[in-house]
Amino acid sequence: MARRVDTKKKRFRLDRFIVGPAGVLLIGAKLAEIISPDKVSLFAIFGLIFPVVLLVFFVGVAMRMLRGGIKELVWPIILLIWIQPNISSTIGGWGTSPDISKDTHELSIATFNVRRMDEYNWLEGEKTRDEILQWLSENKFDVMCFQEFPPAMSGEVSNALGGEELMLVGTGAGPATVSSLKVLNVEKWVAPGETRPLGIITDVISSGGNDTIRIFNVHLQSVGLARNDYDAVRDGPDAEQSKKLWSRLSAAYSQRAIQAQAVRKTVENSPYPIILLGDFNDTPVSFALSTLCGSGESELTDSYTSAGEGLGSTYVGYIPGLRIDYILSSSPFKTKAFTTHQIELSDHRPISATLVY
Repeated sequence: MARRVDTKKKRFRLDRFIVGPAGVLLIGAKLAEIISPDKVSLFAIFGLIFPVVLLVFFVGVAMRMLRGGIKELVWPIILLIWIQPNISSTIGGWGTSPDISKDTHELSIATFNVRRMDEYNWLEGEKTRDEILQWLSENKFDVMCFQEFPPAMSGEVSNALGGEELMLVGTGAGPATVSSLKVLNVEKWVAPGETRPLGIITDVISSGGNDTIRIFNVHLQSVGLARNDYDAVRDGPDAEQSKKLWSRLSAAYSQRAIQAQAVRKTVENSPYPIILLGDFNDTPVSFALSTLCGSGESELTDSYTSAGEGLGSTYVGYIPGLRIDYILSSSPFKTKAFTTHQIELSDHRPISATLVY
């Protein structure tokens, strides 16, 4: 008797080659929040590429739905539920608004890494400085925080802000804070192993006049890549360039992890409600941000996650789409509004939030 030959060919399903690998990378990104780069640096890269991988994963899931692979959607849906907080931190709250009672006070606050007010003419020098001063004069906040601020510009910036005094720590370019609220105390924050201050802590009296609020303005470790490093990333690095890039990236991730843990301890020891903001130099899905937000009674909420929309890119540089500047706040603050200001007068865009309490 002749043997029957099965002529049915197994179908090639592209979604399997998309959903599977992308899902593994998303799990790796989730682990990046838990595993310190000080121990294992590799997972930090998964957090960096999270937005791109998430988009690819969504495309694969959509293809699977269209071909009717319902049974194969179970684990992707479970994964999406697991990483839902990371999705929110990546694409924002999209119109969500907190439940705000009428008996509340408002606090407007902003942060802007001004890259030394372009004193080395990275952009257009004096013209850029004038445009920054013009923007500051047109956008007033109860609290304005700067990073990489050159003390020599204090007078001009104070005039642009209506005569408010800038609070500085250290003698070189660094963090600075200015507030129209009554200031009770100002102190510098120095990270472990550092000598120069990376942060400034300012205690102010609320607009209601009864509560003290702590403002913690901080600038965490940057990667410090040069232009030729970015060129190598764009064009494809050779073996030697790849080794050099990885060394710099892993060192920066490790240092930020240590700094974030130290900042977190300072937050937990605050006797007042706290707003932590500045240039964190890390993406939303990262060990640094997860550490800074924390959990429990001293948990901090990302204003962008509550009221932002889109990718909220704040970095203006060779790698587009990165959100590395943040406004985080403790209870009882809620975010009423959040804005990423679409100006390119530095390698960072300023961000602002209206908080209610």
